[in-house]
Amino acid sequence: MSRPETSARANAPRAVLPQRQLRAALKAAELVLHYQPVVSPRTGRVRGVEALLRWQHQPDLLLMPDDFLPAVTHTPVMHDLTTWVIGEACAQIARWDLGTMSVNVAAGDIVRPSLVTDIDAALTAHGLEPQRLVVELTEHAAVQGMSAAAKVLHDLRQLGVGVSLDDFGTGYSSLLYLRDLPVTEVKIDRVFVSGVDQHDDDAAIVHSVVQLAHSVGLSVVAEGVERTTQARFLADIGCDYVQGFLYAPPTPPTEVPRRIDQALLTDASAAGSPRRRPRNRGSRLTTTSPTTTNRIREMAREGASLHTIAAALNHDGLLTDAGTRWSAPTVARVLSTDL
Repeated sequence: MSRPETSARANAPRAVLPQRQLRAALKAAELVLHYQPVVSPRTGRVRGVEALLRWQHQPDLLLMPDDFLPAVTHTPVMHDLTTWVIGEACAQIARWDLGTMSVNVAAGDIVRPSLVTDIDAALTAHGLEPQRLVVELTEHAAVQGMSAAAKVLHDLRQLGVGVSLDDFGTGYSSLLYLRDLPVTEVKIDRVFVSGVDQHDDDAAIVHSVVQLAHSVGLSVVAEGVERTTQARFLADIGCDYVQGFLYAPPTPPTEVPRRIDQALLTDASAAGSPRRRPRNRGSRLTTTSPTTTNRIREMAREGASLHTIAAALNHDGLLTDAGTRWSAPTVARVLSTDL
């Protein structure tokens, strides 16, 4: 009996097998979401996270989206995956004390009117404010069905959901999208960000994109930040948010609180350069008493998170030297003196 089954599988259309495998993976809970923080390069504030799909195909084999999504992007199973991702991401951000959750939507789904209904249902099911969800689409996804995509995105904006245009600058009609699509932010592709601290052309392009986006009321996220010099440049030109391995890689949900603490520490360490310091950083510390500093370091050595340390200091009525309550970033700036 096993031989005919093997033969049937071998003769099945290539596009069918990934669909069947992914449906089985979805039922077997093999699909997981990893999360990457989105951070302000000027203040260290973590705005939220981006959800990124992974397939735990085998115990020691974690597949990236490019390994399996291209085969199903325009098939019915993609709708099932999108619905699952949105529901899982909404459930997770509702459990975390974080800001926004960004989710990627494929070309075939961004033109599907039922996407709005699915998102509305997920938000309602988890008691989540629409403003805490950001839907990301690529320029490639937008160009495949501009009018249909615009209608769905307008409905999402009416709902209160944010819309981000991903991979900005890699397509051919970026300005057209900014004019005709109701986006709230643009994400600069890593191909430009990677060279901002080394190549004048990349720096000029990224600076121009930031100015253009701000001139029409959009926020900007820079992807692929891996070096402190890149983060400093992006802060100097007014880029709103960044994400990348400098702060944290995509991480399983159990690791996210620790990675966010790491992101805050990374920002605090990078803030030592005069180029990174904004003029009005209200909670920035000038000096901290030795007693408070020692207590912070002791709690950190015991494994307490930045948020936990800040809560303990506030509980005891301690203020920063600026007269403000403690927060995770201000704790991070104290600890960064040890970095």
